[in-house]
Amino acid sequence: MSVVQEFREGGRALLGSMIGAGCGLSSISFYTHGVFAVAVSSDTGWSRGDVQLGVTIMILMAIVTAPIAGLLVDRFGARRVALVSMPLYGLTLASLSLTGDHLGLYYTGWAVMSVLGAGTLPVTWTRVVTGWFDQNRGVALGITLAGTGVAATLGPSYVTSLIGAYGWRAAYLLLAGTILLISIPALTLLFREKQADSASVARKSSEAVPMVMGYRFWVIGIALVLAAAGIAGLITNSVSLLTDRGLTIADAARYAGLIGISVVVGRLVVGVLLDRIWAPLVAAVFLAAPAIAALILSGASVSTLYLSAAMIITGLAAGAELDLLAYLVSRYFGLRRYGTYYGALYIFFSIGAGLAPVSFGLVYDYFGSYTPILNIVAGMSVLGAALMLTLGKYPDLNDD
Repeated sequence: MSVVQEFREGGRALLGSMIGAGCGLSSISFYTHGVFAVAVSSDTGWSRGDVQLGVTIMILMAIVTAPIAGLLVDRFGARRVALVSMPLYGLTLASLSLTGDHLGLYYTGWAVMSVLGAGTLPVTWTRVVTGWFDQNRGVALGITLAGTGVAATLGPSYVTSLIGAYGWRAAYLLLAGTILLISIPALTLLFREKQADSASVARKSSEAVPMVMGYRFWVIGIALVLAAAGIAGLITNSVSLLTDRGLTIADAARYAGLIGISVVVGRLVVGVLLDRIWAPLVAAVFLAAPAIAALILSGASVSTLYLSAAMIITGLAAGAELDLLAYLVSRYFGLRRYGTYYGALYIFFSIGAGLAPVSFGLVYDYFGSYTPILNIVAGMSVLGAALMLTLGKYPDLNDD
């Protein structure tokens, strides 16, 4: 199939996947939490560590929910999973407005949202795209996950305006309504598997789930833990890191918006590179970058140039990580059980990304500074990048 033909046939599904990815659990809740955290902490009196534990619960729950979502995608198809899970995600996001001043209810809301919204994780969107695209798989994955970059760009400022006008509780309601208004029509009209993939769902549902083993699986997993921890910690605490330097919350949100812009750029640039360069080398370059951002943010400078550079570098790395995971799974493990392998590796991503936000908050609560954890992030980023270089060449796979 020609390059043009791939985009002609898969373009509608690609657009639907991009919108779904931008409106999903790991996008909206993750990228807007930094703004919500400041407002919730100020209003309720909960510490930053207490509030950050909410998003930590969401991410760590994916240790269980992501593999289940992957299995459901393999068994029932991504379209069915998305059309059930997206409305449930919107409802549970809105329910955070009802937690009042009860910390336990706040945590319960995050836990329930993690379960019911699991079908909106990247495994759903990337599975459809990998079925439609082969020659341009990297670019297509980059476009799909650029939807999260759009959310990261617009989300913080949008939520800041909602909180300023209506308070954080009403902001959760309005944010949930916004994403459902955007996503449901797009998923209904655009998002669907390639016919061959759809036909294979029934056949694969009766097959045994393979054992996940081999050094490549563990290398990718460990590298994901290290990389995701640094990136997630920097993103979810970006507003707090900047307000501690004397910036207003509005100015900090504008700087955080640079993360979203660079996420979009990172998605697309990485996608183009993956179709032309050995993927682990691309991974090593982009996943080492947060070390630079961490060192900038641990310094004393409040220069616009340096702070902007730190946000942009963080966004570029964030734009690479899930593109890389999807591409590496498809090239090293194939498409027959894509959801199963992706879901299993997402466990590692969830551990790193889930522990980071609360770790940042607790370190701040104890030391009164983020510097110790930023230095650790720098070392972890370099180590994770180095591990990617040990993966070796792509194996010959049969995806029939």
